[in-house]
This record gives sequence, structure tokens and C-alpha cells, in this order.
Amino acid sequence: MQFRLTLRPTSTQTLVPFNYAYRLSAFIYSVLADADAQYAQFLHNQGYEYSSTRRFKLFTFSDLIMPQARVDARAGGLWVNSPTIEWVVSFYVDQAAQHFIMGLFQDQKCVIASPRHRAEFIVERVEALTLNLTENTLHLRTLSPVVIAQKDERGMDQYLHPADEAFGPLLVSNLLAKWRSLPLVADREDWIADSLTYRFVQGRSEPKSRLVTIKENSREETKVRGYYGFSFELMGPKEILELAVLAGVGRYNAEGFGCLGI
Repeated sequence: MQFRLTLRPTSTQTLVPFNYAYRLSAFIYSVLADADAQYAQFLHNQGYEYSSTRRFKLFTFSDLIMPQARVDARAGGLWVNSPTIEWVVSFYVDQAAQHFIMGLFQDQKCVIASPRHRAEFIVERVEALTLNLTENTLHLRTLSPVVIAQKDERGMDQYLHPADEAFGPLLVSNLLAKWRSLPLVADREDWIADSLTYRFVQGRSEPKSRLVTIKENSREETKVRGYYGFSFELMGPKEILELAVLAGVGRYNAEGFGCLGI
């Protein structure tokens, strides 16, 4: 299920720091923990296991959608210049949980804080976005940067452009690993793997890249590069297409990467 949240700033002057995604991830965990501490702890500490080194949280979220935001490099953020902003949050969970999760976010206070900034918002509205999959081909657009990387000869990650010939196979491989992390799907692996394909759609403008700092100002701080502002087609079984939209594609989904819209 996907939700569109409408956020209202509590101040007339609100500056959102550039590297805000990690704070939004922490907000999601805190909201879930208030309602179901065991589930939140499972997602944060464990997730769905594909292998001993690969686990998935199976949720993601978009960039903040801020009309007319003003970039202020000196202040290190973006000034909110609209009465409200929007945010899409997406979970791969049972549909029966839809109303439960909607209720969790309604009227919550979302705080995006850093050593230099503090932005506060009230969740004014939560709207469930209908996901009706009738075809085996989806035309998708990025709502946050997609991170796809492969190791070079030194073992360093090289972040790939969406038109790179290795981008599609790696995106598909990652999506299949997410699928296989779910219970009771092992007997369906072969037909899934053989029928899933990616096609980059060239738009009027080139995809853009963004270097994002995760866990800024901590010992675990790391920088990753993702691409956004592009569209692609994903062809395959509806179950996998649904997983792509609700859990995200590529790496670092629970940190706000790989969120998609149809």
C-alpha cells in the first residue's frame, strides 16, 4: 500500500536540511513503534532475510514534494514556500493493515532535526493511493533517487546511470532477491526470474544524479549516489510489479531511495 501524506509546517519560516531522508526514516520507525513495538523492532533490526548478508525492510518513501522550495546553500537546506508539502510513504504489507497504518500517521508531528536545523510539520491528511495492476507492464517514474551500483576491480561501488546496460539486470536481480526473502515463494522462482525485464525510457531531459549523505554526523555516515527524474518500463508478473512499487527498487529503500510512482 502507498499513502500520500499532506504535511503542514508549524512555522512560517521552515528550512529543511538537504540530507533529510534519514530523519524521515527514523520518523517512520517511531510511528510504527508507538503502535507495534515488536513489528518496528523486527523491521529495524532484522527485516526479511534473503541471505546471511542481505536483508530487506520492504518499505520506502519519496522525496518531500515541496512546490516553490528555495535552495539556500549557505544555510544548508531548502526553504518551504508553500502552505503544505506532500510525501509518499509505501509499505509491502497485507492490505488488511491499510486503515491501521493510515490511522498511525494522521495528526502526527514530524520533526526533521540536525545540529543546525529543526523543521516541524503536522500530518494534516493521509490518503491511500489505489494500486490497480491489470497489465504485466508498468510505466514507472522515480519519486526518489534509485541507487544501482556494481563493484569495480578495487571492490568500490560504481553508481550506474539508468541507461547503462548493467543497470536493468542489477535492478531486476535486486528485486528478485526481495521476492525470495518473502516466505513461501521459493517454488515460484524460475518462472519469475525468466519473465522480468527492465527498459529505460528516454525522456525530454537527462536523468539527474544526487549524492546523499546517510546518517550524517555519525560514525556510520556514508555517501551514496542515486539517479532520479527518469521513467522506465518494468515487465513481469503482477506480484513482482506490486513488490517493486510498494517496497521500492535498488538499494537503501528504507533510507528513502527507489520509491516509484505509476
